[in-house]
Amino acid sequence: MWSLSVDPEQNLAAKNLILPAAETPAFDYLPLTIHNGTAYLAGQLAKVDGVQTNPGQVGSEIDEAEAGRQMQLCALQSLAWLKHYLGTLQKVERVLHLNAYVSCTREFEYISRIADHASQVYITAFGRENGRHARSVLGMVRLPQNAPVMIDLRVAVRA
Repeated sequence: MWSLSVDPEQNLAAKNLILPAAETPAFDYLPLTIHNGTAYLAGQLAKVDGVQTNPGQVGSEIDEAEAGRQMQLCALQSLAWLKHYLGTLQKVERVLHLNAYVSCTREFEYISRIADHASQVYITAFGRENGRHARSVLGMVRLPQNAPVMIDLRVAVRA
């Protein structure tokens, strides 16, 4: 069972995963809203200092390894926003649902393996019982800012 004494950031650091600064949205929306104990995170891109890292389509300009690296960064970015809004990741009760989007060629068939890079971040942070989640993985023609990957997320939060 999940304990408040467990620190998700320490769990991440043990795997050399560090939260980035929360990237401010470029358009008019909130990156996160909370309603009735559920936090809804808007789409997260793999941005560093406000710039999408290595844009392009998976299977042509972007290989699977780079797409996985960027998917991991998207997940870390989502945790940065949760920490920003909640004050601590220890208020996350469990990860509920992940949508993982991969901009890819028609021939590219490994989008679920790319999504696993995000899923592993949540399992590392919150443990298998509370980090493992339902998810949908979608192949897309194009994502915002020509990003190869994007996620959105729903988590249960403690009051």
